[in-house]
Amino acid sequence: MSATSSISTDVVVEAKRELAAAFRAAAFYGYNEGIDNHLSLAVPGHDDLFLLNRYGPHWSEITPADILLIDLEGSVVDGDGDWEVTAFIIHRAVHRARPTARCVLHTHMPYATAVAMTDAGLDTRASQNAMYFHGSVVRVPFGGLADGAEEGDRLAGAIRDGATVALLDNHGVLVTGRTPADAWHKLYMLERACQTDVLATSTGRTLIRVPDDVAAHTAAQWEREAAGGAADAVFAAERRLLERESPGFLD
Repeated sequence: MSATSSISTDVVVEAKRELAAAFRAAAFYGYNEGIDNHLSLAVPGHDDLFLLNRYGPHWSEITPADILLIDLEGSVVDGDGDWEVTAFIIHRAVHRARPTARCVLHTHMPYATAVAMTDAGLDTRASQNAMYFHGSVVRVPFGGLADGAEEGDRLAGAIRDGATVALLDNHGVLVTGRTPADAWHKLYMLERACQTDVLATSTGRTLIRVPDDVAAHTAAQWEREAAGGAADAVFAAERRLLERESPGFLD
């Protein structure tokens, strides 16, 4: 494992544990699509290496041993198994284009995907949860399966600075965060916001929307709460829940 000789083993082990927990949490809430979709994490202190799930396991059975450490050329430098093409193409492109997006979560979770199929997208002035994402959502037109570098670069290039959510039209979502806890917090709250959006719009009634400045103020409050410990607390609670469901899965 010479390519990773400068990396602390403890750092890699804990990073794999965190990403495995994110997979299990996503499966617990039904965010995955069978064995498809993918989550990645840039190795702390190394922009040229990232963790990605091997193709094959259901998310509900993923353990740290199912997480591959790969370089930007696609070489597996630690772990057993193969990555899926669209997983590598999308996540490599985002990690290269946005080094600050340390954790990248791509899912087809149902309510967010439903919202990504509408011309209006997510109304970030309607619900408190949706206001978390006010000013940080981008739309990316569908361009087919991401099976080539050009398509990966197109997706990554659409994620401007400050954006944490990419609604992939007719497809799903990409959520980025500073850490697995930060990304998970955003992913969970996004799906809840989209669920509420779908339920509210399905009534056919006129929605109450807050002014833009109130939505922006609320988004800043959400970010302060998340960075101040809320995201870590939520993710820690998820890990405890998962450990109760499947004791020892992170070993």
